[in-house]
Amino acid sequence: NQSKTDRHQRNVLRLFDAITVAAYSVSSPYLPLLTFAMVRYSLKNHFHETESAFAFAGFGYFHIVFKQDYVRGKYWADVALGILKQKRAISATVRVEWLVYGHILMWFSPLKETSR
Repeated sequence: NQSKTDRHQRNVLRLFDAITVAAYSVSSPYLPLLTFAMVRYSLKNHFHETESAFAFAGFGYFHIVFKQDYVRGKYWADVALGILKQKRAISATVRVEWLVYGHILMWFSPLKETSR
């Protein structure tokens, strides 16, 4: 049974996610800000559920792209994969793995190892 607070937090993150998908599809310059807001919301509310996984992966990606901080980028990618594994989140797996294996871990492993 989910508490009312959990349902509210999940719905907030789903709304963020829908806006983020739209921002990605139109190449919005606000995509990183939306991702950062999702991560901040998740961390502030101690809410590390399936809905947070893609935001954490995106956060890792932006660390690599904007700051060339590969170590921190990999850290956040690992956080995202850990959430998927812990929650057994099938619904979020494809998007998270696409971002993690296709855009983050390629800097750490040969391409053959990152393709499943």
